[in-house]
Amino acid sequence: MKVNYRLTKAVPVHGCSCKLPQYQLGDLLDQAGLTGGFSEEVLAGPWENSSVVKIADGIAVLNTLDFFTPMVDEPEIQGRITGSNVTSDIYTLGVTKIAAILSIMAFPENMPTELAVGMLKGLGDFCREIGAPVLGGHTIRNPWPIIGGAATGIGDPEKIIYTKGSKPGDRLFLTKPLGIAPAMAAYRLRKEEEGKELLSGVPEDLVDTAINQAIAGMITSNKPVAEAMQQVPVHAATDITGFGLKGHAENMAMLGKVDIVIDNLWVIRGTPVLTDIFGYPLLSGESKETAGGMLIAVSKEDADDLQSELDKRKVRYCEVGYVKAGNGTVNVLKDAKVTEA
Repeated sequence: MKVNYRLTKAVPVHGCSCKLPQYQLGDLLDQAGLTGGFSEEVLAGPWENSSVVKIADGIAVLNTLDFFTPMVDEPEIQGRITGSNVTSDIYTLGVTKIAAILSIMAFPENMPTELAVGMLKGLGDFCREIGAPVLGGHTIRNPWPIIGGAATGIGDPEKIIYTKGSKPGDRLFLTKPLGIAPAMAAYRLRKEEEGKELLSGVPEDLVDTAINQAIAGMITSNKPVAEAMQQVPVHAATDITGFGLKGHAENMAMLGKVDIVIDNLWVIRGTPVLTDIFGYPLLSGESKETAGGMLIAVSKEDADDLQSELDKRKVRYCEVGYVKAGNGTVNVLKDAKVTEA
């Protein structure tokens, strides 16, 4: 039986676009007194992608929490996108052991139960396939449908890769192309008559390619990237999600006390055209991403080894910039090359 309920129609913002802007989040945490005063066992806190707490010699526990509104109307695909996004913050730190996932779900009373089942099934299937079992969770009623999870990772504190640590001369690699926001705007709008008119000047196969690549990227795990980073002395890494490429690069630059230059924007094929229509700041590196790839800083001497390890695992990647001496700024060059994947 066809369900006449669109997940993306039930919310005004989608995926990581629903997250609080970076500057507001910083102010909120500062005012709440949650940015310092930690014990020496706390190796990473709110400033990192995941908390890191050393509990014994050679053992650290990582915890991260992530949830958002639906990106797609297909519930099992939405569950897989969620699994990819939730686990990414552990993998970004070069840790591959995820001991447990706890699901977080909320949905309105008028949402058909089979959609909730489908989202949970997609989440569970995705996490099971990467060896990260869903062991529990919490579900509530809410005006908007929401799904997410909390992940617990286990790693060696001496081998964890942080957002800080990039050094002048490092090369920067990105492991998924940008452009989720414009691609998924096309996904939603082509289901509406007005949207079809808006997209009428764009070849249908180009729209299909952008949407299909965006969804394929979002449901691709970053675990192989973490495995590759374990084999090479990577200086720093972060995943690219709700703050966009520039925002997450700014975190890397500020924490590392360096400057970052982005001279190549690697984007999903067709998204520059869609950006012209919708007005997303994709070509300034500020468009929000969901379940995005990793931005990795590695020395020139180790860059070839990193690429070799990524190639072994069939991970797509592109060099997008470099690190130089500075005081924490990011410059997305106005004449940056645009490379369509």
